[in-house]
Amino acid sequence: MSRTNKTKLLLAQSLMELMETTPLERISVNDIVDQAGVGRNTFYYHFEDKFDLVNWYFQSGITQFLVEHGHYSNWPELLWDMESYFRENKVFYTNALAYTGQNCLMDYIFHFASDLFAQRMALSNPRASEREQRFAGDFLAGALMGILIPWVRSGMRGPGLSDTYDCLRALCTGDIMQILGYDLSSEPPADR
Repeated sequence: MSRTNKTKLLLAQSLMELMETTPLERISVNDIVDQAGVGRNTFYYHFEDKFDLVNWYFQSGITQFLVEHGHYSNWPELLWDMESYFRENKVFYTNALAYTGQNCLMDYIFHFASDLFAQRMALSNPRASEREQRFAGDFLAGALMGILIPWVRSGMRGPGLSDTYDCLRALCTGDIMQILGYDLSSEPPADR
């Protein structure tokens, strides 16, 4: 592992240790560098602010997870393993996702997932337009966040990601608009 990555991991570990007792918004860069035993310049050499560190930790962790578990062809297994990943990092995700201000992890995960879903659609359906890919990415990322955030905020109790598969499959195998009772036979107003 490179020296840069070791330093980033040291800073992330220090942040995670602080997050065990302190909400993210009350942790300062000084707290992080004191915990890590490094100088402020070292922190700012690698990260813009503590939120950049949080987002880096998420991206590096989830990227490693996807590389290690990306061979799954079925969703239930992948969702189960993702749920396990979030549970293993419960303190970090519970604390980091509680913050909803500027540069928050919630926004970062949304954009990360949206890009991932859009890329997946582009690979599996090359005829899809860029607009369709973006819409699908945003729609699916929004759905994922709508399930993930309440679950994390509940302390990861109750139905998790793996429990949503059967519901998702029921929605996707039927016409979702018909299941919801909407009539799609009429055209939208022409003036919009």
